[in-house]
Amino acid sequence: MPAPIIHSHPARSWILPAALVCALTIATQSTRAQSAPTRAAPISFTVTRQTMTELAPVFGTIEGVRTLPARARIAGTVAQIDVRDGDQVTAGQTIATIADSTLLTQRATLDAQVRGARAQLAQAQLNFARAQQLVGQGAVSRASFDQARSALRVAQSALAAVLSQRNTISKQIDQGAVRAPHGGLVLHTPIAAGSVLMPGDVVAELAQAPFRVRLAVPERYSRFLHPGALIRVNGAELGVARTLFGTIDEIKPAITDGRLIAYATVPGLPNRFVGVRVEVSLPAQTHQAIVIPKNFVLTLSGSDYAALRQANGTVIDVPIQRGAARPTPAMPNGIEILSGLHNHDIVVAPQAAP
Repeated sequence: MPAPIIHSHPARSWILPAALVCALTIATQSTRAQSAPTRAAPISFTVTRQTMTELAPVFGTIEGVRTLPARARIAGTVAQIDVRDGDQVTAGQTIATIADSTLLTQRATLDAQVRGARAQLAQAQLNFARAQQLVGQGAVSRASFDQARSALRVAQSALAAVLSQRNTISKQIDQGAVRAPHGGLVLHTPIAAGSVLMPGDVVAELAQAPFRVRLAVPERYSRFLHPGALIRVNGAELGVARTLFGTIDEIKPAITDGRLIAYATVPGLPNRFVGVRVEVSLPAQTHQAIVIPKNFVLTLSGSDYAALRQANGTVIDVPIQRGAARPTPAMPNGIEILSGLHNHDIVVAPQAAP
């Protein structure tokens, strides 16, 4: 039997793989183009030389606007205490209750008198109604009718007098409720249940909200202070993860022992404690400086750089020298640049690598 003839097709042996390779290459490039991350437009910042105020470090104390006592208005025994040291209270909230046994006895007696006066008034009203009916029929004299009407008026007056006395005693008893004169923080309650108090005795010490910072400023900085001056408070000492800013709103004119007393309002100031000492930075001398956000500074191998945009649109890294942190309400992460940048330069934020 003759051997089978095998036909070879050399052209097909390389054309088909080449087509597959070409298709795979196109598909791979398309996949890479779709999966490649899209770079966000670079964020730029225009450098502007501005007037910066040197800050002088001092210490301040957190205080209430004022500290006022809540006092007893009547004499008696403390029956109940409704607050503890450190509680937040609102204006008019009951702090403690004072009971006077004498007043309670007087009110119980007057309650009995009110019941008797009401019974007499009911009887007088009945007698007057009967007399009014009989006098119309001519069964009783006019004098008997006038007598019944007078008895009714006397009974009404007697009830009104007893009710007035009972209301007076009730108001005195109600004054046994010691209420907060203002909202704030309870600093101290120097009493206990069962304590005997006289009118005017202190029941609790309250620090009025909102809290503010009391500053004892060295007199050499007094010429830089004025109402409305911006101050900076180290929030980390108060458990706040940011720098707090406030303004001077009151300055005492007298300097005592080389210290000027000033008060500052600081929004966001915690009101859990009174008397806490905090680090405060006050305005002092001024100078011209360049300040940029910290995230525009790139640190490589211990050196600082900024991405500077040229006039032709290209971006180059220039070495800079950073200075102290200069946080402001508008730029919380501001940092001063001592050299390397000039006024009106445009810097670009470092972009993440693709």
